[in-house]
Formats: sequence, C-alpha cells, structure tokens
Amino acid sequence: MSSTVTTITTTVYISDESSHHRGSFHPARHDDDGPENEDIGQEGHRHAHHRSSDGDSSWLDGLPFPAAVKDMIRNKMNMDSESDLPSDSSAAKTINNFQKDHGIGLLSVEQMKEMADTGYCTGKDGKTFQVPPDVQAAAQKFMSNNGELFKKMESATDGKHDGQLGQGDYDNAVKDGTISANGGSHSGHTRGLQNEDFLSAVMNGHLSPNRPSEYSAAKTINQFQKDHDIGLLSVQQMKEMADTGYCTGKDGKTFQVPEEVQDAAKTFMDNNGELFKKMESATDGKHDGQLGEGDFDNALKDGTIGKNDNPDTSFSYTPDDTGNLPSKSSAADTIENFQKDKGIDLLSVQQMKEMADTGYCTDKNGKTFQVPEEVQNAAKRYMANDAEMFKTVESATTGTHDGLLSTGDADNARKDGSLSTYGKDDSADTSFSYAPDDTSNLPSKSSAADTIENFQKDKGIDLLSVQQMQEMADTGYCTDKNGKTFQVPEEVQNAAKRYMANDAEMFKSIESATTGTHDGLLSTGDADNARKDGTIAA
Repeated sequence: MSSTVTTITTTVYISDESSHHRGSFHPARHDDDGPENEDIGQEGHRHAHHRSSDGDSSWLDGLPFPAAVKDMIRNKMNMDSESDLPSDSSAAKTINNFQKDHGIGLLSVEQMKEMADTGYCTGKDGKTFQVPPDVQAAAQKFMSNNGELFKKMESATDGKHDGQLGQGDYDNAVKDGTISANGGSHSGHTRGLQNEDFLSAVMNGHLSPNRPSEYSAAKTINQFQKDHDIGLLSVQQMKEMADTGYCTGKDGKTFQVPEEVQDAAKTFMDNNGELFKKMESATDGKHDGQLGEGDFDNALKDGTIGKNDNPDTSFSYTPDDTGNLPSKSSAADTIENFQKDKGIDLLSVQQMKEMADTGYCTDKNGKTFQVPEEVQNAAKRYMANDAEMFKTVESATTGTHDGLLSTGDADNARKDGSLSTYGKDDSADTSFSYAPDDTSNLPSKSSAADTIENFQKDKGIDLLSVQQMQEMADTGYCTDKNGKTFQVPEEVQNAAKRYMANDAEMFKSIESATTGTHDGLLSTGDADNARKDGTIAA
C-alpha cells in the first residue's frame, strides 16, 4: 500500500493596528518561535488595511475560501461570523428598501433564508431572481444567531411571530428603539487558529485543493448541459449537483453526474454562488437563477472568464459544533411544556428538526410561528448526536419508533430511568454532531454493504433511493413509499453514513453494479454484483 502526503500552504496577513506588529493566524506557540510555528503565514500587505483592531474579519473576503471555511476560521479565532455583516439597523434598512423596491408586502422567513444562503429570491409568482450583494449580506444578518434579528423585526408592528416580515415593521422597530435609524457598528476579539485546527481539517478530508478554475468549471458545466440537452440549468439543480453529485431533470428523474461535473458545480456555488451569478447573466444581463447553454460563449467574449484564470485552491468545510446545549432533563421539560402550551399532542421529528434549525415551527394547519429561544435550544438537544434523545424519549410510552413525540413520552422516560427526574441536571451537552466526510468511525464498505442489503431485505425495500439513504444518515429515520417514518437501527444509520460519505462515493459505485446506470436507486441485488465485480470485498 502506498500513501501520498500533500503539504498545503495557505498564507494570510493580519494587521494589528493597536500594537503595530505583524500578525498571523497565530498557531499555538511553543518554546521556539520559528517560522514553522506560522504554518498559516502571511499574504502581504494587500489585506492588512482591511482589518481594523475591532476584530473585523473582512480581510477574509479576498481569500479563495468558501463561506463555510471563513466561518470556521472566524469561529476558531473567536470572531463572530457577523463581523463581515452590516449592523442590525443597516441590515434592516436594506431589507426594507428591498421590500419596497420589489413590492413585497410580506417577506417570509423562508425567502429570507433563501436569500442568505444563495443570493436569490423566489417571489410569490414562483419566479426566481438574484438579489444584490448588500441584500444578501443583510439577509445573512437577519438569519444569524438563530434568526435573532428576523424575530425582533417581524414582531415590531403587531407583536406576533408568524415568520412574516412586513414593510411597516422597519419604521415601528425604529420608533420602539429595537434598531437605530442611522446604522451601527460591530466589534469582536480574535484569538489564534491553532495548529491542530488546521491539521484536523486536513486529516479529516475537509481540505480539497482540487477545485477547477472558473474557466475549467464553466467549460465542464457547459459541456454537461450540451450532453444532456439542458438548455437552462437552474441554481437549485446546480446546488443539488454540488451537494450530492446527482441531478434531477425536469422530468423528475434523478441521475448521477461525473465527479468533474460535481467539482465544477461546487466552484459555481462557492462564495455565495459567485460564479453562477456571473455566468448566468452573460447573455442577457438578467439574474433569474437560470444558466443558459449560450452563457459560456458570451462570458468568454465579454471577458467574464478567461482561459488562463488560476485554479481554485479553496476547500470545503461544514461546521459541526452544536454549541452548549441544555441537559436532557431540562430539554425534556421545555419541550413537554411547549407541546402542552401549544396543544401539540404529537410532535414529529421533522418539526423538531425545523425548530432546531430555524427557531420556527410549522403546525398541522401549515401555519409557521416562532418558538422561544429555550425551545429551540431544547430541540437542538433532542436532535444532537443523530437525534439520540428524540429516539430515546419518543419510544418511552409504546416502545415504537414512528418519528412522533407525544406529550406523555417524557414522563414515561423519567419513570423508566431514560431521563433524570425533575430538577436533576444530567449534564449539558457540549458535543459535536457528525462530520459527513469523516469515515474514521464508520464501518468498512463491505460491512456497510452487508448491513444495508439485509435492511432492504428485512423491510421489503426493493429500491432504496439516494434521498432515503441521506435521510437515514442524517436523522436515523427512514420514510417509506407510503409516507410512514420509522427509526432505523444504529448500525443501519452508520452504514448509511458510509454510503453517503465523500460525496456519496460508495452509493454511486454500488447502485450501478447491476445495470451500470446511475439513477439514484439502490436495489437489493446491487451489493452482491458489486462483490462479484470486485467493487467491494466479499
């Protein structure tokens, strides 16, 4: 067996105006202070003036890192990721002007999140359009810290939290002092990024210096569109390819894309979809979330991209820190009281995840409302570590795992010892959730194949979709073709994680073993054929 070790050197310069001495990512200092301790070094003075002594991290903007990596660096250096974002009042004014300019009386929390994540907005007419960078930054400010600013602003007029931001909320928020009328500032304090932070990212596979250049990515995607007769490729399809390595066509069929196409899609969606936005407007100047076949040639003609542009050496990273959560007993009390207060007899695993992720809950009537911060944190506790607590508590009454938490489950969990009784703190959770690409604690490919094969046979699932595999990997639950949700054993969830790790590498190799096709469906016979052809060990 051979191995290849690649050393990656990334340099950054940080100016410290308060002390006038050279800065860096300040790796952990030892007795010697040699250059090897500055393994993330300096990129020169061109970034120095972008960083002031108040902890602003705007110097990161010019570096070839995806947004998630920049957030990782900010977190490790105790920089609030908001340090690149506008103040509350500035963001509020920007969004209010955006609503007025586009005649949006009510802007939903879903639209705000879409703008924050992608830089696009889908209107009530179903049309998608690009928003300016300052609007996207303002949306990111609204959705940061569990949507803190959105929650404050949306209730300024009527005191209600219904996930809708009205045009009049801005003026009322100014009047009641929620925000100031003239903008504000931000500040922060930084600490060093230690050696182990960087090395951990390398060893866990989060560093990938193989992204194609903009020209190469654009050429690859253009050829992909031609090969598959995709006249218009949507921003949603591009994101799907970047995230999963699959593409769902307009006929609803899902198929695998080549690795180079997935890498190209990642380049398109890096840095808030920067390349996608540049390319899609090359022909008609419009930003409608649609990339046309002709955009590539026009982008070459007008100089948007060049044949000699440099490859992207950025890397992807998914922050997995779940934060400091309440204890199990405290979380159980909070959710139990929440269900009783809201008359929610059965709370689904999907609702719990929605609350944990957004701080909002959609009830059985389709109405969305904000939940208190302590409820969101309790929901996070329930969903932490592969929804470990949810699985434990939901089965306390009936012994079944159907993805539904009843109001009596917590009390029965206390009686059988699954939970501590009232007032006893069973310790807060400071753990991390699963990192999708870290396979060190997962079963081998052959073991995972055996587990999933047996699972399919036991449940009578002839074809297991890539979406179901992802659901099992993420939540430990599976929704069948009848719409019923059930919990899967831990070994099945771990096997699903193995299938979906590294851009679903194993899923792609196994699903095609029988027919040679990649349709996002794993049959019960695929694993056996994969053993026969040597794809996996017997």
